[in-house]
Amino acid sequence: MSTARGWAGPGGAGRAPARAWGRAAALAAACGAFAACGGPPRPPAPVPVRTIAMNSQVTGVITKADPRLRDSSSYQLWRFAGTAGQMVQVDLISDEFDAFLYLRDSAGGELAHDDDGGGGTNARILYTLPYSGAYQIVANSYRAGQGGHYTLGLKTLAAAGGVLPGTVGKVARGQTVTGRLRADSPRLNDGSVYEAWTFMGTAGDTIEVDLDSNDFDAYAILQNGNGERLAEDDDSGGGTNARIVYTLPYTGPYRILANTYKKGSFGAYTLSVK
Repeated sequence: MSTARGWAGPGGAGRAPARAWGRAAALAAACGAFAACGGPPRPPAPVPVRTIAMNSQVTGVITKADPRLRDSSSYQLWRFAGTAGQMVQVDLISDEFDAFLYLRDSAGGELAHDDDGGGGTNARILYTLPYSGAYQIVANSYRAGQGGHYTLGLKTLAAAGGVLPGTVGKVARGQTVTGRLRADSPRLNDGSVYEAWTFMGTAGDTIEVDLDSNDFDAYAILQNGNGERLAEDDDSGGGTNARIVYTLPYTGPYRILANTYKKGSFGAYTLSVK
C-alpha cells in the first residue's frame, strides 16, 4: 500500500533528412521531457474532476486510460463542498476491484485514507471536516492493473449534539450512568425496549462498554452518530451482562443502546464506558 503518488508524460518528433532523422527524433523527445534546447517541460495532462453532491451516490468505471498514482494504480478524482464540523461518510464499493479511498483538502493534501473499512474489499472513510469549502475524493484501486465499475457514496452523519429518538442522556468515558427500561420505552424492530446514550469519541481509541442488569438479559449496541450499528453484544460481560470492546473509526458523536435480549423484559441497568 502506498500513500504518496504522482504521474508524468512523453514528448514528440519532427521530419528530418534520412540519416539524421533518428537523432532529431531523440533530441525532440529529450526537449519535451527534460526542458532541453531552451524550452520548458511539457506539463502533464490535466486530471478530469467529477462532482458529487452531499447525501448522494454516483457510479463510475476505472480504466487503463485513467491517470495513475506513483504505484501505477489507476484513479478517478471527485470534488464536493463541505462545511466545517460536518461529519461525513465516504463509501467506495466495487465487485470488480479492491477499493481504496483518499480524502484530500482542496489543494490535494491528504486528510484520510482507507482500504477495507467498508467491509470485504470495499473502502469507507468517516471524517469530521475541518473547514468550509471544497474537498477531493480519490476513487482508487488498491493494486496496479485493477479497475472496473464502482459506486461512490457521500453522506453526512448526525452533527455533534444531534438527538435521535430514544436518547435519554450523555455519558463520558470513565463515567457510569444508571437507567430503567419500561414498557413505554422506545422499541427496536424486534419489539425489545431500549434507551440510548450519546458520547464523544476519538478516532483510534479502544473503548469498553459494559451494560449490567439484575432484572433482564442485557444487550448492548454501539452505533455511529447517524444510528448505524457498529458493534453489539449479549453476554460477554459475564452471566447475562453485555460488554463491547471496540476501536473507534472517527472522532465525533456515538450512541450506546441499553437494550434487552428479549422483548417483554424490563428493569434497572448500569452502563459504563471505559
